[in-house]
Amino acid sequence: WGCHSLPMFRSGLERICPGLKLGCVPHIGHFNDGQDYKLARILSAVRFTKEPHDKIPSEGFDLLMRRDGVMDIEVYLAMYDMQDLRDWLYKKSHPYVVNILFHAWLFELLQYRKEAEGDIEVAIFASNGVFPVSEEGGLVKGLRTFKQNVWVKDKIYMCMGPDNVRCRVDRQRLICTFWSLCIPAGEERAIATKHVLINETHTHVSREIGAACSELDGAVPSVLNHLQKLLQSVQNATHRLSRLMGRVEGAFDGIFLDARGDGTLGDPQPYRGSLDPMEVWEEQLALLDRSVGEFHKPSERPAPLLSEMIRRRVYEDLGKKRRSGKFPPDDEETIDAGARAFLTGSTGSERAQAVHRVLIECIQDLERLAEENAEMLSVEGVPIA
Repeated sequence: WGCHSLPMFRSGLERICPGLKLGCVPHIGHFNDGQDYKLARILSAVRFTKEPHDKIPSEGFDLLMRRDGVMDIEVYLAMYDMQDLRDWLYKKSHPYVVNILFHAWLFELLQYRKEAEGDIEVAIFASNGVFPVSEEGGLVKGLRTFKQNVWVKDKIYMCMGPDNVRCRVDRQRLICTFWSLCIPAGEERAIATKHVLINETHTHVSREIGAACSELDGAVPSVLNHLQKLLQSVQNATHRLSRLMGRVEGAFDGIFLDARGDGTLGDPQPYRGSLDPMEVWEEQLALLDRSVGEFHKPSERPAPLLSEMIRRRVYEDLGKKRRSGKFPPDDEETIDAGARAFLTGSTGSERAQAVHRVLIECIQDLERLAEENAEMLSVEGVPIA
C-alpha cells in the first residue's frame, strides 16, 4: 500500500453528466410542472473513497443489506444553499416540499438531446427537520420504487421528471439534514448521501456558514480549511444567538443584563434600552436583520429571514403546548395558536422559556453540523478540533 493507498476523499462534482450539465450527485429542486426545474445550489460535495460503507448510519446499512445484488456503494456528503429555491417557492405560494433528483448520477453518460429512463428504489433516514411524504410519489423511511426520466422538449431543452421522490422540509429551521439511499433497478451499484440543507443565507451568521460549506472540494487541505472555517462560523453564530437569548429571556423574566447582553464580569456599561419585554424582543430580532443589507427586497426575496424563522419557531413551541392529539411538525395551525398565546395569553416566564428552548435547539443544530462534519471528514493522523 504505502504511497499508493487511495485518497480518503474526492470531489463529488468532478464527474459531470454531459447532457444535463450537472454534477453526478443527487440534486434538490422543484419539478415546476416540467417546465424548468428549479434547483438548489450545491455548495460542495465530497465522495468517500476509503471504506465508504462505514459512513452510513445503521438504519441505512440495514436497508442496503436487504438488497443482495448491490456490490458497489458510493457514499457522499452534499451541502446545499436552499435560499434561492426557498424564495422561489414562497413567491409561488408552494409548500416547502422538494424533489430529490438522481438523474445526473443515474444517467451520468447521457448526451445532449438524448433521452433516458429507469426505475430506482429510494428511502430517506436519519433526518433532522426533513419529513417523509406518505402520498404517492413521496419518500418514506422504507425503500419505494420511483421512475426517473429525461426527455427533450422542442429539440433543445433537457427536461427531468416525473414529479416524485419528494420530501418536506421544516420552514423554520436554519439547518436541516437527512440521508438518502438510491438503488437503480437491475444494477449492482447504489448511492448513499448525507444531505445538509442551509435554508437561509442572507443573515450574516448564516451567510458565514454557507461560505464555510463552499470551501470543500475533496482535497485534504480543503477539508481541513472547511472544518476550521465551519467551526469558527458556528462559534460566531452560537455566540450571536446566545446574546439574543440572554437579552430576550432576561427581559421576559424581568432581569436586565449589562449593555453587552451576556452578563459577563468586568466593567459593564449599564443597560440603557427599553424595559418593555416585547420591545426588547422586537429590537433583538431587528438587530439580527441589520446585517442583511439594502439589496434584500422582501417582494423579490419573500422567504423568511432567520429572525422571522426564530419568531415562528417560538410561536410553534407555545402552540404545541396548547394542542392535543397528533399533529404534524411545522404546522400552520400550531404556529397561529402559539402566536395568539405569545401576544396575549402567556406569562413573561412562559415566553422566556419558549425563547430559551427554541434558541437552544438552533444552537444545537449548528453545533451538530460542525461536530458531524468533523467526524465524517476526519483525516487520518490529524486530530479533530
